[in-house]
Amino acid sequence: MRHGRARNAALSLFGLIALAGAAPAYQSFLGKAKKFGARDCLFCHKYEDGGEGWNERGQWLIDEKARRNAEKIDIEWLADYKPREGDRTDKDKEEKPKPPSR
Repeated sequence: MRHGRARNAALSLFGLIALAGAAPAYQSFLGKAKKFGARDCLFCHKYEDGGEGWNERGQWLIDEKARRNAEKIDIEWLADYKPREGDRTDKDKEEKPKPPSR
């Protein structure tokens, strides 16, 4: 029984360390993308928590990485990105109606 608990504790610790290493990298992307209008992961991803599944902008970054034969994506490439008409960013820039104040 003791070995099972120790193994579970070790696996849990390993999992936390693995996940903790990934989070700062994505936060770094988001921080750099803020100057291009990013507010959350939906700026490039289809899902709020990021991960696999990219919108038009995210797919463009992936395509740019291949086109430039780059080892990793450089967020500064977003300076060259031109969204299609009707892209999510166009809708985000519109004034949204504010709820009535109480």
